Amino acid sequence: MGAGVIPFAVHENNLYFLFQSTFSGRKTGYLIDFGGGLGIGEDFRETAIREFVEETETMYFSDDLLQASRITEKVNDQIPIVDALFEKTLLDHPDWWCRRSPSKRARPKQWKTFFIEFPYRDINELNKEWKEDKDGRFRKRRKLTWVEVSDLLAIYENKPKKLWKRVRQLEYAPNVIRAIQRVRMQ
Repeated sequence: MGAGVIPFAVHENNLYFLFQSTFSGRKTGYLIDFGGGLGIGEDFRETAIREFVEETETMYFSDDLLQASRITEKVNDQIPIVDALFEKTLLDHPDWWCRRSPSKRARPKQWKTFFIEFPYRDINELNKEWKEDKDGRFRKRRKLTWVEVSDLLAIYENKPKKLWKRVRQLEYAPNVIRAIQRVRMQ
């Protein structure tokens, strides 16, 4: 069981969705959501929130990137910020999430990925921090990418292999993305 989040934002009259990519491991080269397995006592939403904060190494909401890190205290400080974004989005749009399609395995993985509106942030500084990490401050080097809505829909339709498998497997994801586009770009 697990959960994830794909943040989205409107910036300069364009709708963007935030993904990450990694430089090592089996996910290298894919567009990946922010997610992972449920922690002890966590529900899907709590997991998605925690995973975003951890996987961005607390940089997304940090004013001082040099102080950002994945230590428990800093992660816990940012969880209420992300929880408020979930609350605001899901209050008006409780259906802006997808489950993973059942696999051929005997026991399909229960998974929920939320689409949540975030404030837009220029990610170049964050990517620079990961790129220049020479002392091993971060658990894993990543790169964040804003993908414009029409590009994301084209990827789902024409090049789904660019998406990490759990993002490809999200049931009705293009429908949810189009619903977000209709609401946010009116």
